[in-house]
Amino acid sequence: MAQTICLAAIFIPTTGEEEVGKLIHVTGNPATGSFLEFKRNYDFRTTSRRHQLLPLAQVEDQYVADTPGAVAQDTTACGRLKSTATVVPPPGRGANPFNPTVFDFVEKLVEDGFVAFNSRTTLQSAPKSYEQLCSQIPFAHCL
Repeated sequence: MAQTICLAAIFIPTTGEEEVGKLIHVTGNPATGSFLEFKRNYDFRTTSRRHQLLPLAQVEDQYVADTPGAVAQDTTACGRLKSTATVVPPPGRGANPFNPTVFDFVEKLVEDGFVAFNSRTTLQSAPKSYEQLCSQIPFAHCL
């Protein structure tokens, strides 16, 4: 069975869930630099941030490790898909906070055969800024 990859940073729902799953993202700031972080069992239903889950691609279950339990965040990759994220360097100090890290990660997923080539097209048509995203969401939550 395949799992959906959603663009929200990169979000992979836990099997049988729509809004709970694995969030792969870069966090930090231009002054100190950024680092890759994994949030396991992240629940979009509990966030007050505006967001839109945009299905990006399907990935086979064998490449994704579901980790049941409490919400956890760390920098250790588990599963082949998350391990692939570790080879894409996060932006350093002074870098543009709207960097191409997500694009680079999707390119690596396509290159390694995890997701289909058309994932690039989906990513290219996604909102490129917070303003674009907010203009597409009529209220605080949209799937």
